[in-house]
Amino acid sequence: MTVLEVFAGVCGFKTVIKADPKEKYSAVCTLETGCPNLKKVGEALGHEPLDVMTELFAKGQSKVITTCTANLPHVSCPVPAAILKALEVSVGLALPADPVLSFKE
Repeated sequence: MTVLEVFAGVCGFKTVIKADPKEKYSAVCTLETGCPNLKKVGEALGHEPLDVMTELFAKGQSKVITTCTANLPHVSCPVPAAILKALEVSVGLALPADPVLSFKE
């Protein structure tokens, strides 16, 4: 299982993303968060395996992006990208390197 922790910034919410690989290139994604909007995302993603290849490479067909777009009021929230990164790592399509956003000025 891949576990990724995201501190989104000024909103103050922390989200723990768990991506549990299942059959070839599929994984179940769960969210633990204090954010009421991301709780809705977690509920909508449910406990059904997601096809990670579709999530990452079939443009316009990502359940993660569609669900986040419908439930998150801030398009700049870093959690949707983090969910996709956790799914990618969980099925072996990427190494678990920390993505970093840093304001310099």
